[in-house]
Amino acid sequence: MRLIAQVCPQFDPSARWRDGGSRTVAKSPIFSLVEIQRQSPHSGKNGTYYRLSCPEWVHAIPFTAVDAGFELLAVEQHRHGIEKASLEVPGGACDPGEDPLDAAKRELLEETGFSSDNWTHLGFCTPNPAIQDNRCHFFLALGCAQTRELNLDPTEELRVWAMPWAEWKSKLETGEIHHGLILAAFERLRLSSAWASLQQQINNMSN
Repeated sequence: MRLIAQVCPQFDPSARWRDGGSRTVAKSPIFSLVEIQRQSPHSGKNGTYYRLSCPEWVHAIPFTAVDAGFELLAVEQHRHGIEKASLEVPGGACDPGEDPLDAAKRELLEETGFSSDNWTHLGFCTPNPAIQDNRCHFFLALGCAQTRELNLDPTEELRVWAMPWAEWKSKLETGEIHHGLILAAFERLRLSSAWASLQQQINNMSN
């Protein structure tokens, strides 16, 4: 890549800003709002910034077994941020000390009743590095089979869908699927080493 401009000759975006202290402004069950004071290592200017301190997040991309139709499992629920329905793949937050893979397995089982013994880590994204400090991990789960009933949180309401890849792909392309982390999950899938094999299975089911 080619540098066009930067704020000053010695600018290094990876340089840590000097820590001027922090305080928790508000806490909720899912995040804390933290006010932080930082000083630029380049200009010496002080600034006040705000960070949402969140647990690690996970999303699973689950496919049923080939002999069960090789369908993608999705969940649909009302999202209060946008006051609209959102079609997504199962996911949620890691419990304290919980490994992301264990969290993905738990979320898949709780939200769909399905489980899998075939998991692949697809990588992660930083959901909004301007104001958040967490990562969202993505996993591919193959050969999913229903092993129990739903086990939802007290106020969690959703429905579970199974659909062919072609239908899901169409919903991605038309914008019916609009959750940013879900879009990131499928981009990580497309860029992963697992994608070629998955495409072959999808093509085999289509023929």
